[in-house]
Amino acid sequence: MNINSILHHPLFNQIVLWVVLGLGVGVAAKLVIPGSEAMGWIRTILLGLAGSFLGNFLAPRVFHWPTYTAFSWQGILIGIAGAVVLVLINRVVTRS
Repeated sequence: MNINSILHHPLFNQIVLWVVLGLGVGVAAKLVIPGSEAMGWIRTILLGLAGSFLGNFLAPRVFHWPTYTAFSWQGILIGIAGAVVLVLINRVVTRS
C-alpha cells in the first residue's frame, strides 16, 4: 500500500473531514464563549467533535427536532451549541 492509495482512500477522506469539522466547531465554540482556556489543537478538535455529536444526537431527542447531518448548516449550528455547553463544562471542571 503506497501513500497515494492511502490519501485517496474514502475512509482517510472521511477522517480528515471529521477532523476539520471538529476543529471548526471547537474554534467557533471558543469564540462564542471567550475566555482563557488553555486548550491545544487536539483538545479543541475533540471538544468540537464531542459537541457536534452531543448536539446532533441529543437535541433531536430532547427538543423533538428533525435529525440533521453533522455537515449541514443546521447540524453545524447545533454542533456549535453542543460544543459551547462542553466549553462551559470544561471551564467549571478545570476552573479556568
